[in-house]
Amino acid sequence: MFSLAAAKARTGRELREPGAAGRGQGDGRRTAVLPPPVLLGLVLNTALGWWWADIAGGVVVIAYGLREGRHALAS
Repeated sequence: MFSLAAAKARTGRELREPGAAGRGQGDGRRTAVLPPPVLLGLVLNTALGWWWADIAGGVVVIAYGLREGRHALAS
């Protein structure tokens, strides 16, 4: 996912598209920010049996989505 985020950011810079370039809350940044909490939750669930860890990762993603939605509605 990080290589995808870097490619999106590079493409956004070349196209002079700030949303895709990852400035602020651009698409490239979302691609890099969202997967780690989910992956960490799944790894902790699998490795340590913490059944709640993948749910916690999902809650992080939901909170981020709600924040982005509120920001979009305010604009």
